[in-house]
Amino acid sequence: MEHKGRTKMAEGPYKFHKLPKGWKWVRLEEVAQTLESGFAFRKKRVQPHLRPYNIGEDGTIRLDKLFFISRDKVPKNKVTLLQPGDVLFNNTNSVELVGKTTLVTQPMEAGFSNHITLIRTKPGIEGAWLALVLRAWWHQGFFARICNKWIGQAGINTETLKHIPIPLPPLPEQRRIVACLDQVQTKVTALKKTQESTEAELHRLEQAILDKAFRGEL
Repeated sequence: MEHKGRTKMAEGPYKFHKLPKGWKWVRLEEVAQTLESGFAFRKKRVQPHLRPYNIGEDGTIRLDKLFFISRDKVPKNKVTLLQPGDVLFNNTNSVELVGKTTLVTQPMEAGFSNHITLIRTKPGIEGAWLALVLRAWWHQGFFARICNKWIGQAGINTETLKHIPIPLPPLPEQRRIVACLDQVQTKVTALKKTQESTEAELHRLEQAILDKAFRGEL
């Protein structure tokens, strides 16, 4: 099925997969309550201003390096109170990094760069599920294939982002799969404390579980 916009639903990474019973394909704009990019600012001041490097490649928010701005410099129409369940999408970066995604798990008063898009979901879809899907698309190189490319930089604009295909299972199934992957993350974190490991192992486990979920075998 084709939809208006640069990205078609059928171009998704799982275009050849028949979704399990009860699942459906939707466009991101159908499940997003908010799609809002941030703003640029260069001077160090008071309030945290999240940048692309604050989105870890492992899907976590990295706060070891923060940039600060004054609250009076935050545009009034920009969301500054991030809520648990919000999704932050890195819309502009190098080709291999554009599309990095993280999930906000704690309330945070912070601005964010124009290179980041805030996605706040509607009822019926968990932010954690959306973040998981977007991270899967990123690891498979989907965003690298569809992004606009310039010299040394690439980007996904809001219009393209709106039409990104999202597989949508029933809410209980979303929560079950997310919980399963959370357990994997916990095990991998524990493993890293006792032996040398790499993020590639976590990505492999995530993808294997998602593959089973998409075939209705999880």
